[in-house]
Amino acid sequence: MSEYPPVVTVVIPFSPDHTPKGMLFDAVESVLEQRGPVDVRVVVVFDRDHRGPAWARNRGLRRADTRYVAFLDGDDLWHPEKLSRQLARLSETGAGMCVEGSPRSTQAFVRGVFVGSIESLTSSILIDTERVDVEFEESLARLEDYLFMMEAASQAGVCFCEDLITVRHHEFGLSSRTDPDLIDRTHRQFAREAEDRVPRARPYVPEFYRQFHVRMIWNRWTENEYGKMVHHLRTLLRRAPLHRSLLTWLSLTVRNWDVVARHYLSEDAAESVDGSADSTASGSHSQVTK
Repeated sequence: MSEYPPVVTVVIPFSPDHTPKGMLFDAVESVLEQRGPVDVRVVVVFDRDHRGPAWARNRGLRRADTRYVAFLDGDDLWHPEKLSRQLARLSETGAGMCVEGSPRSTQAFVRGVFVGSIESLTSSILIDTERVDVEFEESLARLEDYLFMMEAASQAGVCFCEDLITVRHHEFGLSSRTDPDLIDRTHRQFAREAEDRVPRARPYVPEFYRQFHVRMIWNRWTENEYGKMVHHLRTLLRRAPLHRSLLTWLSLTVRNWDVVARHYLSEDAAESVDGSADSTASGSHSQVTK
C-alpha cells in the first residue's frame, strides 16, 4: 500500500425515490464506524433526475482521487472491519478487486456472476484503481454492477472475504421492481454486453439464456402474459430438451393451462406456414438462440 493508513473513497448512490433517508444515514454511519488502519472519504451522489445507479457510481468514481474506491448502496450496511480485512486481502493476493464470498478462481467467479448463482455483492466491492480501469455501463437499467464485476475481475483478478455486508430489502428498492418487459430487455442487453466485453463469459452464454428463459416463463405466467410466456417456453425447449419436463410441471400447476396450450399450438401452426423461428444471434464468438 502506497500510504498508511490507506484512504478509501466510498461512493454511495442515492435517490430518495428508492431509498428512505433513514436507511442512507445508517449506511453512512456504518462507513464512519470502520475499524482498523483505514481512513474513509464518503461521497454520496444524489440522483435527482433518475439517471440510475450506474451514472451515480461513475460520477463518484471519477471524483475519487484515492487509490482505493468502494461502493455501498444506500440501503445496505457494512460490518465494522469490512475495509481493513479487504485491504489486507488485496495486499496479500495482488488482486484488483475484493468482494464478499468464499475463495474461487476468477473464471468460476465470472461464471457465477453471469449465470446468476452469485448475487448481492455490489455493496461489498472494493477496487484498486491502479489495477482496475472499468466503469459502470450507464445504458443498462439493471445488472450494470454484475457487468462491472465481471470486467474488473477479468482485468485485474478478484479476491474474497466472507461476511462483509448486510443487504437490506424494502419495497421501494430498485431490485423490488419486477416488470417483465424491463427484466427481458435488460437481461438480453446484459448478455450481449458480457459476450462482447468479457471473453471469460462467452462459454456460459448458452447457460445464461437457459436460466433467463426459465425465469421469464415464471414472470410471464404470474402476469398472465401467456403468449409471451409460450415464446420463452418454446425457445427454452429448443435450447435445452432436458427442460421438457417443464411442460409436465406447467400442465399441473399453471392456471388457465388451456389458454397456454392454445398459444403454444398457434405458434406451431404459424411456423408450419412461414417456416419462421425464434431469433438467432450470430457473432464472431458464438451462435445462440435468444
